[in-house]
Amino acid sequence: MQISRAGDYALRAVVYLSRQNSDRLCTIGEIARAQQIPQAFLAKLMPMLIKAEVVISVQGPKGGYRLARASSEINFLEVIQAIDGPISLVTCQNEESCCEIEEFCSMNEVFALAQKRLTDFFTEATFADLPAKMEEQLTDDRLNRGLAQLADGPGGDARRKSGTPAP
Repeated sequence: MQISRAGDYALRAVVYLSRQNSDRLCTIGEIARAQQIPQAFLAKLMPMLIKAEVVISVQGPKGGYRLARASSEINFLEVIQAIDGPISLVTCQNEESCCEIEEFCSMNEVFALAQKRLTDFFTEATFADLPAKMEEQLTDDRLNRGLAQLADGPGGDARRKSGTPAP
């Protein structure tokens, strides 16, 4: 299971809103800038979060978005599912029958338990559980360092120190 980019952006938007005063309205532009999310992409996600009753929208010149409920009442699972749909590790866990060997498949119970634990974990994790430390502003320097680390891949520092070229 991998959370989509859209799911990640939605989670980040809700994180941002969860750290605001409960009656403060935030614009899409503000959320997008603060969380480094493309504004047009975020504009497409917000109606899904509204439909899932995670955020509410207030129209007008002083309008914007805020959480629909307290951050302690909004869990990660509902945000993920609002964007990506139900969590499923394998198709056997979300369909009536997935294959011919399902009856005697020894992996079914393991996957069912793993999926239950994952959904339970995301259900129990609320946005109030996040550390209170605000994210640092993403400066050009921090962005460039992060991109360089991604380009190096795992063990990039070790390759530089040993003189071994990157693959």
